[in-house]
Amino acid sequence: MKNVVVVVLFFMSSVLLAQNGRINDQKIFGVKSGKIEYKIEGKTKGSKTLWWDDYGRLQCEVKKTSTKMMGMTTNEELMTIRNRKGSYHINLVDKTGTFMSLEDEADMTEALAGTSDEAELKRKAEEISKGFDAKDVGTETILGRTCIVMEIGKLNGKHWRYKEIPLKMEIKMGGLLGNSVEEAISFDENTTVPASRFEVPAGISIQKTEMPAGLQGLGF
Repeated sequence: MKNVVVVVLFFMSSVLLAQNGRINDQKIFGVKSGKIEYKIEGKTKGSKTLWWDDYGRLQCEVKKTSTKMMGMTTNEELMTIRNRKGSYHINLVDKTGTFMSLEDEADMTEALAGTSDEAELKRKAEEISKGFDAKDVGTETILGRTCIVMEIGKLNGKHWRYKEIPLKMEIKMGGLLGNSVEEAISFDENTTVPASRFEVPAGISIQKTEMPAGLQGLGF
């Protein structure tokens, strides 16, 4: 299930980047700052907290989960930070993490799309959405906020967003993988978030991730 969620988030991020140009130059969310707490249900259970500022240019996400599968239980505690430098993916259990700069992230999106032209990137993003049979199907209310609901047919999933902020994600896999639901249970909008929240905690060993050379010129 974790790998499926990673794939979904990667392509959702690619679509976002392609539609908005270079990520370090654009607003990501339509709300300046906030904090959201989520519950996670399914084969994987747990909680997630998201903080952000500067319309999502600064983000910190902490996810604590427990997954039971085939008689085994796996516990994880992960942190993702996006700041002015780039993105950090951190394992809080073993105190290790990886880093990719904002420029490398944008370069990767453009390499995957095979272009840096904004209009062409948008067209490629639309192709990706069609490939996953992703389309907006209406609105629903979560925590008193009107969300646009997107169905992702190829993954049998749905995604709810409020001003581009995810409030719920559902993937129905069935079988051993089961279903996965992440849903917001509290939302503090336009709250003060300390700058220290977007810095890597002390004692974490970070390794820089380079864009794979093989992605150059690779299109969909």
